Amino acid sequence: MEPQTQHILVVDDLRAHRAVVGFNLEKAGFRVTTAANTAEALKLAERERFDLLITDYYMPHQTGADLVGKLRETDRYADTPVILLTAKASELNLEYLSKKLSARVVSKPCSIARLIDMVSDCLATARSRC
Repeated sequence: MEPQTQHILVVDDLRAHRAVVGFNLEKAGFRVTTAANTAEALKLAERERFDLLITDYYMPHQTGADLVGKLRETDRYADTPVILLTAKASELNLEYLSKKLSARVVSKPCSIARLIDMVSDCLATARSRC
């Protein structure tokens, strides 16, 4: 599948972060939709099919892990690759996030080149290897 056909959902409560990640993914050839919170992301995920999810971990009301957990309960998103971005990876249960939610946790700041490489890798491999 070519990058242009791969649709990525970027979820972050900070507009600047959404804009930077979204802009650079689009520049790399991906189709990007953004959401400001988990409720908005869940509504978008019901209407559209995303090939990959990038979400901030810490957001008001619900975490990125809460979002991933809800999406994993659906057939549509049971195997969708997920990248969780966080500035506080040392505070998280990385084993749980990796094994139970099948999510790759990435510490912020993260270079755009590294993020794009991870996105490409996740899209090219099975969820269990992402």
